[in-house]
Amino acid sequence: MVKLLMLITSLAGGGAERVASELSLHLDPKIQRQIVTLTDKVSYPSNNPPLILNLNFGSPKVLRLLWAFIFGTIKYRRLINDYKPDISMSFLVFDNFINILANVGKKRTKKILQVHVALSMKFQHSILDTIAKRLITILYNRADLNIAVSDGVKQELVQEFNIRPDLVKVIYNPNNIAKIESLAEESVDNEWFNGDTPIIINVGRLTEAKGQWHLIRAFAKVRKSVQCKLVIAGIGDLKPDLDNLVSKLDLDDNVMFLGWVDNPYRYIAKSSLFVSTSLWEALPYSLVEALACGCPIISTDCKYGPREILADGRYGILIPEMDNVLYNASDPLTKEEELLVQKIVELIGNDTLRENYRSLGKIRAKDFDLERSIAKYEKILCECCK
Repeated sequence: MVKLLMLITSLAGGGAERVASELSLHLDPKIQRQIVTLTDKVSYPSNNPPLILNLNFGSPKVLRLLWAFIFGTIKYRRLINDYKPDISMSFLVFDNFINILANVGKKRTKKILQVHVALSMKFQHSILDTIAKRLITILYNRADLNIAVSDGVKQELVQEFNIRPDLVKVIYNPNNIAKIESLAEESVDNEWFNGDTPIIINVGRLTEAKGQWHLIRAFAKVRKSVQCKLVIAGIGDLKPDLDNLVSKLDLDDNVMFLGWVDNPYRYIAKSSLFVSTSLWEALPYSLVEALACGCPIISTDCKYGPREILADGRYGILIPEMDNVLYNASDPLTKEEELLVQKIVELIGNDTLRENYRSLGKIRAKDFDLERSIAKYEKILCECCK
């Protein structure tokens, strides 16, 4: 029997949160596991109700983060003393820091950290980001193992953060492909998805990392060549800016923001193509989900994941990454946005190519299936306790 504690900030949305949920639900019974959350935000299911540390991440941000870090470390160390786990696994940067420090002197407990983001892109703006990057180099090298969600993320850890290569293994995020395929068959009660007009869809948080403003600007020109509509599913801080851009480009009747939806797969499956304009990723769930739904993909070739998932362009179209400048509606399109326009128009107009990507995508999605990922996790967890 292996005793596993899994520490994560919350179980409310996000790729890392979903991985924690899937592991808790699907790991072999011989691995006794318990999720611990820093906050009480829970939306994903788990095998047992999570143990909640009830930390406050409010304002002022810096002081609250420091408070949460200190008391989170203290509370989690007490929990480790009581639970006596064989393995303590954490999922996000803040969680990883707490995991390492709470286990100082705990030689019995193996420390596994997960990396679900391109860290060099996440921490690039402030002095606090510089400090965080230094801490990553120091603390991640003190883990027994770091799990990267893609080969690109592993290379970044080794080359840019000087993490020892032998401390990093790659495991793709678990995706329940059969469940996605089943949910994709559900009907959509929306006239946009029940007509003949091609639908371009994007699914992701409305944040800087996803770069949806580039898609909206490109879409404005696409509509001058072909009749189509744009649907964006997700919530986030950039919603007001994106709304304003849509309005200024006179696209209010042709762009729909779905917000948060419980089943995005039924919308993806009924769309003509999926477009990702992400500026950085790690291993984007949304591309795997689009493959499973049989939706042709156009994606930026950003750090990291799209090129791995689409196998250098075999299973979808890769375009150069965008420049991450928040342009106005009146600014001319960049050369990358112009290329996006060209590829969207070409793919919408080529039924044979879209059908080819649909069939290939469903085959490729199986490579990211939950069973494969869970088996790799079980192997690593058991090996850590030998």
